[in-house]
Amino acid sequence: MTAVTANRSYYPALDGLRGMAILLVVLYHNFGFIQQSYFGWLGVDLFFVLSGFLITDILMNAVGKPNFLRNFYMRRVLRIFPLYYLSLIIFLFILPVFTSPAIKWDYYISNQFFLWTYLQNWLYIFKDPNNAHILNHYWSLAVEEQFYIFWPLVILLLKKPKYLLIFICTLLSLVILFRFGLWIYKIENLAYYNLYTFTRIDGICIGCLVALLKHMNFEFIKKNTAVIVLSFAAINFLFYFFNRFYSFSFPYTGLVGYSTFAMMFGLLVYEAVNRETKIINFIFNIPLLKFFGRISYSFYIFHWPVYLVMNSYLLDMVKKQIPGIGAQLTISIAAAGCAVLLSWLSYYYFESYFLKLKTKYSN
Repeated sequence: MTAVTANRSYYPALDGLRGMAILLVVLYHNFGFIQQSYFGWLGVDLFFVLSGFLITDILMNAVGKPNFLRNFYMRRVLRIFPLYYLSLIIFLFILPVFTSPAIKWDYYISNQFFLWTYLQNWLYIFKDPNNAHILNHYWSLAVEEQFYIFWPLVILLLKKPKYLLIFICTLLSLVILFRFGLWIYKIENLAYYNLYTFTRIDGICIGCLVALLKHMNFEFIKKNTAVIVLSFAAINFLFYFFNRFYSFSFPYTGLVGYSTFAMMFGLLVYEAVNRETKIINFIFNIPLLKFFGRISYSFYIFHWPVYLVMNSYLLDMVKKQIPGIGAQLTISIAAAGCAVLLSWLSYYYFESYFLKLKTKYSN
């Protein structure tokens, strides 16, 4: 069943889906030396689809009620800000004193204004981090926060799902056309990879679409799944031949891939919410996946810094004891384990205090 709480519905399977998303991200970061981990970057797009869906669903249930904006923003602040700003204090002021210079904290310390104001995705585009990596994963937190500020205001302005659907479809189309236009224009010295990676909102838009369709006509996606899949397949098919004509000079992910993968995740979110597919309902209600979904926010924040710090200190030492890829695998598993422990402590002994305060902003 779908549990209904104040101003929102609770979909248990989405916790497991969130758990899958964070495991994909950790696989991509901590185990990047394994070729099969490459597609773990899709975990971020799955997070984006989930955020777009859940935030839109919450907002559509609450729009028009007293203190609509105040309640939404305060609940987001209580969920996101405490751990985020605590992590900045740790990573910008405490750890740099104790860790190796090889970590390269200086880039983040000298540009910390962008981190404190959730603008780091734009920093990474216009001032390339180069060999600094430890807080690069924070770009997605900035994209989501910018969405949290912008989208409730649009919903308050337009209100009707039909108008919002038109708006979000237009936004998604413009984003894709913008990336295409930039590529055609060939702007000198523009870091295209950073631009395409650190601004992609395809997943958020498609998550919003799924939520809006749910409020307009919940059966629409179910009745038109084949058409949706075939439409995106046709877009990919046409892009392949178009790209082939230009010697495959156009980036697949930036122009088609991000949206295509997000569409697949959108259908997966719909099935998880619909609860009619037994295998999906079973998989995403597995307790271990739901556990990772519960700690996913803190796990996302901690996993990459913990891995890089442990790797810088321990890899050479472990290599003396364990030959070949075994040394890197040992460090990666140990780092992931430490990050899980930190995330568990964070969730139950720090974040939970602020989560309880959210009930004050439920009506």
